[in-house]
Amino acid sequence: MLLTRAIKLSVLALCCAAFSNFASAQATTKSQSDPRPVAHAAKRVGDISIDGKIDEAAWAAATPIGELTQSVPNEGKPPSEKTEIRILYDDAAIYIGARMFDSMGAKGVKAVLTRRDALLNGGNLTSDEIAFVFDTFRDKNSRNWFQLNPLGVKGDHKDGDTSYDPVWEGASHIDSLGWTAEFRIPFSQVRFSRATEQVWGMQVWRTTDRLNEQDMWAFWRSNEYGGPAYFGTLDGITVASQPRQIEIVPYVTSRATMERVAANDPYHSDRQGLARAGGDAKLNITSNLTLDATVNPDFGQVEVDPASVNLSVFETTFSEKRPFFVSNSQYFSNGGFSCYFCDNVSSLNLVYTRRIGRSPQLAGLVGSRSQFMDATDATSILGAAKITAAQRVE
Repeated sequence: MLLTRAIKLSVLALCCAAFSNFASAQATTKSQSDPRPVAHAAKRVGDISIDGKIDEAAWAAATPIGELTQSVPNEGKPPSEKTEIRILYDDAAIYIGARMFDSMGAKGVKAVLTRRDALLNGGNLTSDEIAFVFDTFRDKNSRNWFQLNPLGVKGDHKDGDTSYDPVWEGASHIDSLGWTAEFRIPFSQVRFSRATEQVWGMQVWRTTDRLNEQDMWAFWRSNEYGGPAYFGTLDGITVASQPRQIEIVPYVTSRATMERVAANDPYHSDRQGLARAGGDAKLNITSNLTLDATVNPDFGQVEVDPASVNLSVFETTFSEKRPFFVSNSQYFSNGGFSCYFCDNVSSLNLVYTRRIGRSPQLAGLVGSRSQFMDATDATSILGAAKITAAQRVE
């Protein structure tokens, strides 16, 4: 009995020692403590056409970077294919030219044509991709994500919020060496400090679909948290003044209905016409304050909700798709949750905005008791405005 207890204690001591050595090894090999890579942006001299072909002489002024590291499948190993990236800037925007070499040439490039942001979360769609992520305040807490695939499909999000759809240019081109991508991201579409000399955090991701491989520029291990705290540095950008973002999207619509109605109907005629005008506006008041406004909005062109059969006593909820309510909607969310036995549920938002502007709820009751009725299919919104502020965490 004493011998057995002694053996157990010895094994326990060996396990504790091994765990201690493993923990100390992990503590001394954290990627965050490794030297972080640095990239330098050069001033643009000469014209650049965003056509996906990096053939302009202006790109020669940029120092290429390409020291990527495999994240998947062979963590920490050199990438299977070479990547070459050049970064330029001018007074209005930052330019990125990326060459993704492929040993099989154009035949090795895999791409899919789909909608914007559809490739962000993968799913059943796979494709080669190149993505650039910027921590523009260098607070090690924020992410501005921009990506392209070989067919020019865009993807972007801000801190995980895919409703962030900034106005930027991007194009790709497939050739005998693999494929190339060009980005032009206006300074007005991202937030950054008021300093003249800008220092941003940056990460680069490349996905090679046929190899099931993902490469990264600022490397961290799979057992580490990663994120902006591990990003490399992008410097060399000099901005005299931060451009103010002003976006105005007007619209004019018309509709005609030709339908025979009852002879005594006082509200409708056989031929009816309707015209509407309005618009949306966005203004960056300061580096962290945004004003969104809309006048007489028209939501007739947004994506139709999917069909759903709800046999429960609970209300069916749908995701918001109207531009005004989608913009900066992450500030009104308390996060998400997972539910294996739920249907028609959304994240834990403070406000369910789909109730705003919905069809009148008493139309059905009144219609069943009246001979003629004039009821709209949606409640008119004359105008709306909101101001949102982004709090930076130092």
